[in-house]
Amino acid sequence: MIAVFFLLGFTIGLIPPVLVFMPAILAVPGGIIFMLMLAKAPLRGSFVISGTLLGLFFLNMAPAGIFGLSILGGGILGELVFSWLGREKFAAAAGGFICYMLGFAVGEGFPLVFMKEAYLAQEATKGAEQLAILEQCLALMNPAMFALVCLTTVLAAYAGCVWGRRLLRTHFTKAGIA
Repeated sequence: MIAVFFLLGFTIGLIPPVLVFMPAILAVPGGIIFMLMLAKAPLRGSFVISGTLLGLFFLNMAPAGIFGLSILGGGILGELVFSWLGREKFAAAAGGFICYMLGFAVGEGFPLVFMKEAYLAQEATKGAEQLAILEQCLALMNPAMFALVCLTTVLAAYAGCVWGRRLLRTHFTKAGIA
């Protein structure tokens, strides 16, 4: 899943409006992958392990490590929801994945809205091209857009989980994969 996130992020993430909505875009294929992963390996800690690994990659992407820490927090919250709602239920898996992706959306959006100066100072040392993309993203983001990105991510994560469950039932179960 991390490879899919990076592949999509690096190929389409240089377009500022796409970058702002990247958590919602990644939630659809991520939901499919997570449903298969939870069907094949319903181990405790799936969300925490994935959140930790992805969070480590994004730890230096925003001021104070907020992006990585938020992804880790989303993974922990996702694991708690998955356990509390019952590990065998679709609602538990979907709720856990929604929390996981919401951590991604908050980690990306919060610094763009509430830490603009620190973000610009951090990225100024990395080059003019990255700074230009960041400035365009900062111009797009405000609290209302942040809320819209979070809501869109929640809806896309649920859609990805539903699509993943449908694929599991129609293709993977018949093939003996899940």
